[in-house]
Amino acid sequence: MPKVVVVGSINMDIVAYVDRHPRVGETIFGKDVKYFPGGKGANQAVACKRLGCDTVMVGRVGRDEFGSTMLQFLRSEGIDTSGIVTLDGHATGTAFIVVNAESENCIIVVSGANRAWEGTNPVLPELSAADVVLAQFEVPNDVILQAFQEARRWGARTILNPAPARQCSEELLALTSILVVNELELSELSQMDIDTGNDDSICEAASLLTKAGVDTVIVTLGANGVRLLDRGHKSRTNARRVKAVDTTGAGDCFIGAFAAGLVANYPMLDAVKLGNVAASISVTREGAASSIPTLAEVLEVYGRNPTEAP
Repeated sequence: MPKVVVVGSINMDIVAYVDRHPRVGETIFGKDVKYFPGGKGANQAVACKRLGCDTVMVGRVGRDEFGSTMLQFLRSEGIDTSGIVTLDGHATGTAFIVVNAESENCIIVVSGANRAWEGTNPVLPELSAADVVLAQFEVPNDVILQAFQEARRWGARTILNPAPARQCSEELLALTSILVVNELELSELSQMDIDTGNDDSICEAASLLTKAGVDTVIVTLGANGVRLLDRGHKSRTNARRVKAVDTTGAGDCFIGAFAAGLVANYPMLDAVKLGNVAASISVTREGAASSIPTLAEVLEVYGRNPTEAP
């Protein structure tokens, strides 16, 4: 069976709910605090698995309570955790998230073990040309580069989510089959000011990245939907209208669901639509990984099984 191999971060999310975000130097009272499994890598792996795709997680955790909790959680989801290494001397990654009454969030990430790959290679399972290798920017660039080089040797497709936003080497872009970015990441990589209300502006910036060797650029715009530039063909998918409760992890949900559709042999635009539906459900719930819908929930809206080719 085709699979997605996720090379990425594993965090425990500590979420504080407030009426509004504090100003610099200000102390405010929160309404609640909750702990959720998180990390972009783990979130995307959960989305892949819940949408019906065989999933392998490659990452690092510390030998601590959060690390044990995250390993147990991922295994309970049915994710293959054989690629996760438990490290001594490094804490499991932690994200501190503040969510206001409008469901807007601010996030501080303490990477911990996610940045501690020195001397440990990102060992990937045996791959096939039908597989996908997916990575984000919460682990070191050289780890992603090595993983993508190995993926290309097997003929597998690669998906890069360059988040949090930072510059990306030409070498890594050349190894990237599909780039999934939001407007901030697109602006950072293209070095352009993006007008999110203008599809021509978005397409112009995305086109610059295809010149670096990327086949496909997907731009997620939250309530403004998704824009796709696939080998020169442009398309847009509008966002579903829902009442958002917590937008944390919505982008990760989109990417994981998209990848699940891709390995199920969906056409590119259909895989985007699948991700769009999954993300629209996730924002109606609290948390990151915990908010990701199941295949059955997505099918109620989407109406097609992503484990079967259309």
